[in-house]
Amino acid sequence: MQNNTRKKIAPVVVGILVTAVLLPIVLVILAAMGVIRFANVEAIGWVVLPILGVYVLAVGAIIVGVVVAMCQRLKEIDSGEEDEAKKY
Repeated sequence: MQNNTRKKIAPVVVGILVTAVLLPIVLVILAAMGVIRFANVEAIGWVVLPILGVYVLAVGAIIVGVVVAMCQRLKEIDSGEEDEAKKY
């Protein structure tokens, strides 16, 4: 089995960076919604909560998508798919 450690560094680093950038956004939105008790829900009003919920779902979907893509890429590297394609 070839050592593909160097090829695995980029997907892992990108996955960690995207999660590190987007996770604080989710935490701030959840705090604004009152899910995390750092904010007063009555101060922002109930009209804003559905909009913030959509943002939380969108950012969460991005994080999940990046992690799933990273796992798939790591499986491709492990299977040697890239090395097989070099033959042609």
